[in-house]
Amino acid sequence: MKKLIIAGVIILSATFARAQNGLIVGSGNFFSPIVSDLDKAITFYRDAVGLDITGAPANAEQNAPLRNMFGLPDASLRWTIARPPAMRTGVEIVEISKAQGKPVERRPQDPGAFTLIVLVRDAGAAYAKAKAAGATFVTAGSAPLTVGRAKAFVLKDPDGHFVEVAQLDPLPETTAPAEANVIGVRVRLTVEDAALAMKQYQDLGLAGTMNLMPQSNEGLMKMFGLKADAQYRLAAMDVPATGLKLEFIEFKGVDRKTVRANLQDPGSTRMQIQVRDVDATITALKAAGGVVQSTGGTTVELPGRGGATTKVAIVRDPNNLFLVLLQAAAPR
Repeated sequence: MKKLIIAGVIILSATFARAQNGLIVGSGNFFSPIVSDLDKAITFYRDAVGLDITGAPANAEQNAPLRNMFGLPDASLRWTIARPPAMRTGVEIVEISKAQGKPVERRPQDPGAFTLIVLVRDAGAAYAKAKAAGATFVTAGSAPLTVGRAKAFVLKDPDGHFVEVAQLDPLPETTAPAEANVIGVRVRLTVEDAALAMKQYQDLGLAGTMNLMPQSNEGLMKMFGLKADAQYRLAAMDVPATGLKLEFIEFKGVDRKTVRANLQDPGSTRMQIQVRDVDATITALKAAGGVVQSTGGTTVELPGRGGATTKVAIVRDPNNLFLVLLQAAAPR
């Protein structure tokens, strides 16, 4: 949300220069919740959030390399993609079964919690839609809260992933059609230390800003369902060539619990990023404490059209976000 980053923001030196030649060069599907029931999750993201879902779900029954990418060669995978209007990428909802997954329970302040931020033209209409769909609200009340110049509320999907719906003032530019309420997205990860998380992603080439000192905002804390005197620090980073903002938030003065989870656990989250060199990215993430999830602890070649392959791997970053690393094709 806009209000999150207006106080005490600084631009970290040399970040923008590094971003031009960094390892991260783009993103794929920016939010990939692991769920226990794909059909139930589809209903939530379509009916409560307002994303577009077309076509039947896919599966990996005949795709051993994809199962190896997940590090789950014997698992059953089903998935579909929910897209905001006018966006090519979106929310890749993945159901994993036959892998002994255990539900993950996190609160908004717990490191590892991931939030999809959905920007809308009319928060009141979005609230009414979510309420009619029977969604679970984290934000108490009967209407969106006013937070600075924004109106917003927070939902929880059936597997505990958070969705923040926000109407900013002024509204950001968008290519979404006039009849669409959803006009954009951002993503946010709750972390133990926002400065450290930002440094880790700076080392991968992202640029961004951060408020160094903890900030107070009673309306914001109420939106998260937290006590009014809690504080936060926020880093906001830009993913190249996408317009996507990746935020890291750290809470202070409130009970926090770090919950470690496996990729197959409903409530875990993946995020796709395109990189120049997947092996170099793995090395950088491992140096920061990341762990390769893919079978054999190494990369996998995913077959594509016309005999082409894509070099990929999934790495759990130090904040328990599972990064799907896709090596970008070399320029022609």
